[in-house]
Amino acid sequence: MADGDKTLPGSVDEPRIRRFGALSGNTKGIRPQGEQTGDATSPADSAESPVDPADSAELPVEAPPLPRAGDLTSASEDAIVDPSEAILERIDLDSWKWPKYFAFALTRMEEIFPTGGIPRGIGPVRELVTEENDFRPLTIDREKWSGADENWSTVGDVLVNTFTDAWLVSRDGVALAEEYAWPMKPARQHMLFSISKSVVSSVIGALTDAGHLSPEDLVITRVPALAKSGYAGATIRDLLDMRSGIKFSEEYLKKGSEIRALFEAVDFAPRTATSANGIKNFLMGLTSEREHGGPFVYRSCETDVLAWICESVIGQPFSVIASEYVWSKIGAAHAAQVCQDRWGGSIADGAISTTLRDLTRFGEMIARGGTTAEGERVLSGKWVDDIFTGGADSAQVFADSPSGRSYPGGMYRSQFWVPSASRDVVIGIGIHGQMLYIDRATQTVGVKLSSDPQPVSLAHQHGTLAMFEAIAEAVPPKPEPGTVPPAASTAKPAAVVRSAAPVGGGSAADAPDSAATVPAASSSAVPSPAASSLAAPSPAASGPAAPRAVAPSPVAPSAAASGTVIPNVAVPAGAAPSIAPRPFPAQPGIY
Repeated sequence: MADGDKTLPGSVDEPRIRRFGALSGNTKGIRPQGEQTGDATSPADSAESPVDPADSAELPVEAPPLPRAGDLTSASEDAIVDPSEAILERIDLDSWKWPKYFAFALTRMEEIFPTGGIPRGIGPVRELVTEENDFRPLTIDREKWSGADENWSTVGDVLVNTFTDAWLVSRDGVALAEEYAWPMKPARQHMLFSISKSVVSSVIGALTDAGHLSPEDLVITRVPALAKSGYAGATIRDLLDMRSGIKFSEEYLKKGSEIRALFEAVDFAPRTATSANGIKNFLMGLTSEREHGGPFVYRSCETDVLAWICESVIGQPFSVIASEYVWSKIGAAHAAQVCQDRWGGSIADGAISTTLRDLTRFGEMIARGGTTAEGERVLSGKWVDDIFTGGADSAQVFADSPSGRSYPGGMYRSQFWVPSASRDVVIGIGIHGQMLYIDRATQTVGVKLSSDPQPVSLAHQHGTLAMFEAIAEAVPPKPEPGTVPPAASTAKPAAVVRSAAPVGGGSAADAPDSAATVPAASSSAVPSPAASSLAAPSPAASGPAAPRAVAPSPVAPSAAASGTVIPNVAVPAGAAPSIAPRPFPAQPGIY
């Protein structure tokens, strides 16, 4: 990740524009079991997901149900045509990042590039119960996160201005807020970009815990093919903390930069006569420009070497290793996937895709010190605690880097960002607006998946951080067993909120995630916007801390009739507007 705002050539830098649709509640667009039509677009989806006029003649307004398997039908009949095909047919290596197609492409990476599946395994799914809370009026702390746009003052301002495709905030297995914008859906995988790095480092951590390697190992002892590259003399720890001496520019829009050459090598951008043949060939050609173990300099190539180390040590593709050591243990409901180059190399630095909920489950495991809610150990407590506390000089080398100005008091450790002097919060950051927020003190996990045309925007990063922090501080901590919530006597009983039933006969890609029924409890209700000022953050700590004390709120959460689609709560007058679909202006050369 580079510092500063950068915009893709030819993109429209208008944050309020939504290409496809508005954020909707976690059950919107999911019909009861028996009414599913696979990947076909429902009438509700069509009404709330406008397309460009030029596309309307090619995309069905209301796609008919897909035929039963084994029933032959004519190729001229619309019934066998996936409504997404008209969009996919227009996407190529030049256009997949165009704002017009970007949100769609990020949920269909397996249709555009070769991918390796990261199976979820056969274990039980970690259930996420759902509540409907309206956090939009909640005030964010712009004084602390000063990089956020000066016009943003609420959670709603952040959501509406940062190309949000989906977002979720959870605590102790309860999804306090969960919304999607088409084409993102609960069971749809979304590209994580550099949040992928945090997943890769966790695989390295699991292999370390299992005794297969050590962070102090020399890279070339694990991958001898790199002996003649600039990685000679570097340790695995140097790569984990982005402190190797490799010459590598992360300037996404700079012609001739190494990150642009990496994109060409893996077909993420059109190839040239000098493009390397895949990620491994590219890595073997990198040179060093300084001593290893020195300054922190963000380089995506380090993560690709880490994935290669995993493969060399275990003798299996990275996708298989990631599944065996991490993904199959966190209670994921769906497989993840990683894009590959045409030579079979994994593009691990930024091309892992997961569902919104499964990334939340991954974050929950980190927040719990490496264990799942069921007590299964995925990573050692020592490995996870080190992410939060860092090394002896982690904070200093970070402060001396350009990133230190963006996140004063922070650091970078094991492919996670520590954004402030607090050692209770770590985040994963991906270009184009991706963020994984983990607050171990309150056990709050936030995920935001986006399709921002800008690769990097400090305003969007600070705004998203402020949004998650405001929610984490505003939601009262879970009462201890046997205690009565302070507001219990004043809260009105809430109707039960039900999640959609599992799909029967629909497309696997559109099947609802596993979820459970839960009353919207008053202990998790959202306080009024003013309540955020009552939060008392915990002091920095080197180990897991107790939840922050937050003043209780008597505000009861919103509720919906059992089994109905849950609408977003109306925003009070004067608050931030809800995210509404807006037409995307046609661009020259698209048609």
